[in-house]
Amino acid sequence: MLKIKSTVTLRIIHNLFFVDMLNFGKVMILQKVAFVFFTFLVFEANSQDKAFDLKRSIEKVLINHKTILASKTDIEAAKLRIKQSRGGYFPSLDVTANYGHENIIKYGPGNNTQLAARDATAKITQTLSDFGLTESTVKTSKLSLKQTRALERQIKNDILLRALTAYLRVIQSRESVKFAKQSVENIKKQTELEDAAVNAGGGLTSDVLQAKTQLAGAQARQIQFEGVLDAAKHEFVYIFETFPRDLESLKLIKSIFNRLPKTLDEAEKIVLKNNPSLIAARVSTEISKEAINTARASLFPKIKGIISHSEKQDFGGIVGFKRESSAKIDFSYPLNLSFSEYAGKDAAVQSYLSTQTRIKDQEDMITQMLRTTWDGLSTAQKNAEFLSNQARISGEFLELARTERKAGNRTLLDVLNGETAFINSQSDAIAAKIEVLINSFTLLSLMGGLTLDNIELEKN
Repeated sequence: MLKIKSTVTLRIIHNLFFVDMLNFGKVMILQKVAFVFFTFLVFEANSQDKAFDLKRSIEKVLINHKTILASKTDIEAAKLRIKQSRGGYFPSLDVTANYGHENIIKYGPGNNTQLAARDATAKITQTLSDFGLTESTVKTSKLSLKQTRALERQIKNDILLRALTAYLRVIQSRESVKFAKQSVENIKKQTELEDAAVNAGGGLTSDVLQAKTQLAGAQARQIQFEGVLDAAKHEFVYIFETFPRDLESLKLIKSIFNRLPKTLDEAEKIVLKNNPSLIAARVSTEISKEAINTARASLFPKIKGIISHSEKQDFGGIVGFKRESSAKIDFSYPLNLSFSEYAGKDAAVQSYLSTQTRIKDQEDMITQMLRTTWDGLSTAQKNAEFLSNQARISGEFLELARTERKAGNRTLLDVLNGETAFINSQSDAIAAKIEVLINSFTLLSLMGGLTLDNIELEKN
């Protein structure tokens, strides 16, 4: 196609050049040549843009989809929380200053003071020991970052599977609509032939009514398939934020069956180890376990070193300037007399146990999903094989029935029933093939192995 366009373009350039040599100057020649060449490039670029590039589109989705952008923001927030939690290792600086009128009344004559008091204090406080509380807080923040990254991987895995499913559903709907339209056209032709035969006095009115009945059914199926295509389009647009103008440019994806495990037991082992949602959930167990250490550390006192310096003027009933400096060790042990802190530690233990139970339930649920998908893939493969064979046989029967109808050996009802069976078998065959692909990608997604490298399009 490109060679033909290039040849036509060169001929146009040659003709323009020949005419311009006779009538115009060289400047006009160059301008027209440049214009034609530029127009050719724009046309070629537009023709290339019509083809939908699946891999490139999915790459954009995995970067720009809103849920993925949100997960990236969560990661940045988790990094900042680590920085915030590490603040417990560093000293804190407190600066205070006061200015105001101070009136002190004391017992005895001449002891009262009325002064404009001023003071400023700077204090540095360093935690010497909190018995592991700060360390546990930092570790929890790091685990939160680990969990957020695992969730991002899970989201990307889910979005990739959803994108592939949406792509394949559009192809399935496209083929169903195409077959339905073909069936409508064929039945219309058959109806016109029967109607002409009746008008010529050689056909049956009942045959015409049968043909019109089958035509109405075929048109209803076409409308139904077009509705399915519209629904598939909405899902496609949600994922890719665009929809190809030329649906015929969408090609089927190659089978990945050879990349799947050979046995269900092997698949279960891989799923329990690499499933993205299980990886993210297991980090929750680590966070719950660390929460026990945090609660336990809060039962101990805090030891701090404090250095302070004050500058005072006419402060506290003392006329004149006063300077104070101090360095001390501060010991604090805030303990509620109901011993509620111990209840907090016990609650953290129970939360950890409940999280473990939920993880085991999630493992069972993921395993059940794997087995269901495995069985679904096996069923879809067998179904696709039989339906493809059925479509082939239905097509052969329809051609034979049409030939026999012309010879008067078949009724119109036989031909129309064959037409309906053929279109249904074609739609069922492509649907079964799509189901095989979707189940294969779902299985790979559950095992955490679904990547862009697994996507290859079939060649025409």
